[in-house]
Amino acid sequence: MMPGASFFAPWYYHVPNLILAALIWLLIGRLVLSLVFGPGRGNFVVRLLEVVTSPVLGAVGAITPRLVPAGLVVVFAIAWLLAARVALFVAVSATGVRLSMG
Repeated sequence: MMPGASFFAPWYYHVPNLILAALIWLLIGRLVLSLVFGPGRGNFVVRLLEVVTSPVLGAVGAITPRLVPAGLVVVFAIAWLLAARVALFVAVSATGVRLSMG
């Protein structure tokens, strides 16, 4: 990017990156709260995190071998989303776009 260009000029990188980061943090929150309260039990926040992150876990559960315990699917989902963020960064960087992180 040119000096003085807007930080959000490559929006096609920043918007998906922000969504992936939010999903990762929501999954981390779900994992921690499920360890504290137990799955399926807890307050409104725990139930809200379960509803919001269920589509991601459903997709990851479909590609994860059945040998993996259900509790570890959250960890696999976090790993897949981290890999997706790295792949997004590499793909956008390969096009020649300079991404300023500060």
